[in-house]
Amino acid sequence: MRSPSRFSGVVWRLSVGRLLLPLSLWAALASLSGTAAAEEVPLTRGRVAELVRAAPTARAAAAQTGLARAAVTGTDAISLENPVFSVLGGVRIQPDDSRSPSAVAGLSVPFDLGGQPGARENAALAELRAATATEAAQARAALLVALLQHAQVLRDERQLALARERRVVAARLVAAAEKRRQAGSVGALDVTLATLQDHRDASLETFAVGERDADRLELLTQLGLSAPSEVTVTGELVPASEPPQLEALLADSDGRPDVRAAVSELHAAEARAARERAAKWPALSVLAQYERDDGANIALLGVAIPLPVWNANRSGVATSAAEIDARGAQLDLVKQNATGAIRAAWTRYRSTQGAWENLAPTAALAAEAVNLATRSYELGEGDLASVLLARREAIEAQIALLEAEHAHAKAKLELLVLSGRSVP
Repeated sequence: MRSPSRFSGVVWRLSVGRLLLPLSLWAALASLSGTAAAEEVPLTRGRVAELVRAAPTARAAAAQTGLARAAVTGTDAISLENPVFSVLGGVRIQPDDSRSPSAVAGLSVPFDLGGQPGARENAALAELRAATATEAAQARAALLVALLQHAQVLRDERQLALARERRVVAARLVAAAEKRRQAGSVGALDVTLATLQDHRDASLETFAVGERDADRLELLTQLGLSAPSEVTVTGELVPASEPPQLEALLADSDGRPDVRAAVSELHAAEARAARERAAKWPALSVLAQYERDDGANIALLGVAIPLPVWNANRSGVATSAAEIDARGAQLDLVKQNATGAIRAAWTRYRSTQGAWENLAPTAALAAEAVNLATRSYELGEGDLASVLLARREAIEAQIALLEAEHAHAKAKLELLVLSGRSVP
């Protein structure tokens, strides 16, 4: 028999085991909840740039590149036509009505002449390079769209904060007007006007919340996220990075993704033209034939070459040559537009920077004017008309400052993305 001490030790270990199982389950659940919470990381610009690379737009562009990559397979084949093996069998009837078996077997092996296999492979590789360059251009455009949408959400957050601040001031005015009406220093008109301002500010706050939520959902859609709308969007409205100077941007204009894509399209058109010119050559077929006739073995060997009389691929050659001209003209247009876009973006950047810097000091002045006017009315030292006038001027100044900052943020983002710089 077990001793009492040993028996109690067994019971204690079993009890601890029963406690450890729920604790382990609780730890696993806590770990899962922590992981789920960690997934809802704030959407900074860096996070947006990371997610846009796996967004639906990027996956669709990658699929097109994969299609071009698959088209390279088998382009270096000796011929697009397969060898042909034929068999004929029958009976030979002699003049004396005697019969003997007869059979013929033939093999035709085609070989494309004029360097057609290499031309086909070069054209497919050029189209793959063009698809890759187009994918890069689309990725750069998708990044700019996502970053601009991110800036729009940040702007909405700022607008909502201003609306909430105005709502707080409006509530103070309603309370002050009611207090002064009870004291007999003002009439009911002040209370009515203050209440109208409060309702208007409440409406603007609700509208600002809706705009913020709608723009945030649009950003999540662009990034391919199905996260709830509670995901926060953070960051400064104006990026901290500085774009290169105009001369550096113009010198690197040929390195823009859209220009590289246009260059690749021109090279692909030239490769397709070479493929069409090579297709003018016929396919040489090596023929081998074996015949068994009346006990005799007959072996034949020869070649067959089509004569390019009716169709020498003239249409394909002419079309591919015209495509080269079209792609060349498109490249010139893209280069010109790239230079013009850089100059225009730089001009917007400088002008919005100046406008923002000129309006930046008005933020503190507007807040101070509203606070002084509201406090003066609460103390009975001013009238409501002066307060409303001060609020209107302050609101216009705040809106102008926010719009100038948002415009400068968009112009700066455009330059940073065009130059390939990182956007923190």
